[in-house]
Amino acid sequence: MRKFNHRIVLSSIGLLLMIEAAFMLFSAFVGEYFHESAVQSIYLSGVITFTSGALFLFLGKRKKTSPGQISKREVYFTVTMAWIMMALFGTLPFMLSGAIPSFTNAFFETMCGFTTTGSSTLLNIEAFPKSLHFWRSFTQWIGGIGIIIFVMSFVPVFAGNSGQFFEAEATGISEDMVRPRISVITKNMALTYLGLTIVGFFFLWAGPMDAFDAACHSLSAISTGGFSTKQASIAYFNSPYTEYVITALMFFGGTNFMLLYTFFSHFSISTFRDEEFKWYFSIILIFTLGISMMLLLSGKMNDVEYTVRTALFQVVAAVTTTGYATVDYQQWGEVYWLLFLAMILFCGCEGSTSGGMKVSRLVVLTKNTLLVFKKQVHPDALYRVKMNGKVISENASSKILAFVFLYLSLAAFSAVVLSFTGMSFDESIGVSISSISSYGFGLGSYGPSGTYEPASVFAKYYICFLMLVGRLEVFTILSLFVPGFWKK
Repeated sequence: MRKFNHRIVLSSIGLLLMIEAAFMLFSAFVGEYFHESAVQSIYLSGVITFTSGALFLFLGKRKKTSPGQISKREVYFTVTMAWIMMALFGTLPFMLSGAIPSFTNAFFETMCGFTTTGSSTLLNIEAFPKSLHFWRSFTQWIGGIGIIIFVMSFVPVFAGNSGQFFEAEATGISEDMVRPRISVITKNMALTYLGLTIVGFFFLWAGPMDAFDAACHSLSAISTGGFSTKQASIAYFNSPYTEYVITALMFFGGTNFMLLYTFFSHFSISTFRDEEFKWYFSIILIFTLGISMMLLLSGKMNDVEYTVRTALFQVVAAVTTTGYATVDYQQWGEVYWLLFLAMILFCGCEGSTSGGMKVSRLVVLTKNTLLVFKKQVHPDALYRVKMNGKVISENASSKILAFVFLYLSLAAFSAVVLSFTGMSFDESIGVSISSISSYGFGLGSYGPSGTYEPASVFAKYYICFLMLVGRLEVFTILSLFVPGFWKK
């Protein structure tokens, strides 16, 4: 059997780091416009990142490697290391500028960015340099669609291995959909993503936001990341118009981008007959109406429009795992905590920027459970789980069951681990589920009104691990810890 192909790993990571260095220039341009001293640190960060990437690329290209010489071992390891290395070098602008002097906090902030998790350690966001604000939001935009997917959209990086890399990073995309035309699919997704970002920017700019705030919030809203330029998040703007626009951006961010591309390119309403989308829309509608009624009947709120708008915003933010807030839902009562924890588990659609287990898996699990009851009544009947008229194979169903089991088991185990770091019982559960689902807000002092600054050093690194595992859909990273995976 052949040896592990370390050269493809080095060359792939090297190229991605060089592209990250180019991304840093956008933040430098913002710094130049506002005449900030932090811009020098960003330029230096870009040089270090580009030079390191070039070195990796040189070491990996010293010997040519054919596309056939790569397996899932190299693919999973490359994807995992690419995200870690991007996060490591992404800390440089924060550290070299002195804006976040602690490496732990800088790495935490960057990992939150690339994994589109709304957590933060910053205590005074408004005092942060605008160029670094832009870099925070931009990391979420890059990580939203997927670092490697975004690069593959415009650069033929992995040649014949593109399908394997796409599968390792994409959020729940079924294999039969992506294998035939991987380059077309990634490009269409990226163009839709870019187009919605630009449209969102102009709509936000038309409201109370200035151009800078509109740009940052457009980047973090469509990526369902949740970073804001204000300590009070979206509540700072006190604008119903802004809330509705961001709600729409978050909703689109949680929708399958291939579905959106088909809709915008053909303007066909039939596109939204997609079964997963109907479940996604129904979940948002049911939770919004239910929470609105509960708030109105309990007397916690009185104004109908404000109540529905607030509930809609928080529900969409939770279902799409966007760490935005207009209120602290913890003040509504404990029953609402449970509702929000439930919402962030399955979240948005496959092929979207949202985290969680995805609605498509919820659909299959629900239908599979109903079939169990049917088979008890008619044991000899032949039943099959279908989605959008297509039969879900037993292999796919078993993989979904394994995924959900691993996801929930890791969340439960992590809650126990985090409880030993000083977190209370409810805080450890909230932070665990929130982190693996890329939501950001936990419970207690880690809720919408809190910050992750008080967390211990170990807790912050462990949370980074959870965020990465959740963003790469569990199997990609956990496979690396299975001894049999590395056997030749």
